[in-house]
Amino acid sequence: MKSFIRFLVFSNIWVAFCVLALALSSELFLETANYQVSKFIFFATIFTYNFQRVVRVKRGSNHVRKQWLVENKRVIYSLILSGGIMSGYYFFQFQAPTQIAIAFSGVLSLLYPFGLRKVPFSKIFVISLIWTISTMLLLVIENNIQITQNIVLHLISRFLFVFAITIPFDIRDLKHDAQNLETIPLFFGVQKSKIIGVSALFICVLIAIFQSFENSLNSSNLLALILLYFVASIFIRKSDESKGEMYFSFWIESLCILVYFFLIISGLIF
Repeated sequence: MKSFIRFLVFSNIWVAFCVLALALSSELFLETANYQVSKFIFFATIFTYNFQRVVRVKRGSNHVRKQWLVENKRVIYSLILSGGIMSGYYFFQFQAPTQIAIAFSGVLSLLYPFGLRKVPFSKIFVISLIWTISTMLLLVIENNIQITQNIVLHLISRFLFVFAITIPFDIRDLKHDAQNLETIPLFFGVQKSKIIGVSALFICVLIAIFQSFENSLNSSNLLALILLYFVASIFIRKSDESKGEMYFSFWIESLCILVYFFLIISGLIF
């Protein structure tokens, strides 16, 4: 079982499912669906994450993930090829505005391992922006949803949520980032970084409550979000460099799946 989970995590299939879960959560929030967008996001994530790993593997220090990648090159290259073909196929089925948004986030993703991540504090903001575009904005654009106050608040909440759960990864990477990157934990310290992450989640709670008062977020979704932010805050507070790889790459990533699970369960109860 452990070897299977490691395969899912190190092949970036797990993170692709996490991104997909966030995209499906957006469909529940916005009460609209587009399976072409969801399938594109899944395959594009597999392509970009594995592409970035291949580029960075020669530069990184010895790490359990690096060792796995070296030993499973054929798997990684196969995933890059299949992910690229499938995401390319769906890309050409979208409207021009959606393609432009994809191209923008794609350029950011591909430039990320080539030096963009070395711009001070850019790492966490680039990741948060790309995930927000991928998991919500693409759906809004492709389904021709009007940009209202409610949509903007959803986008801000998504950005802040991804921002918050990315901080633990920067804490994990403190030793590796110390030489060439300026990250929030390196600048503010671990404890203050955790406070920043939890504060971002608290803002998300306030936004959700406001949306509920405005009747743009139903009570079941509000409950699901508050529960998610509470669980996420616990994971952030418990993050430190001593935690194993799976704590971050499996459990914290799983928060993205948890939000979809909470939304489904709360919807059935209420």
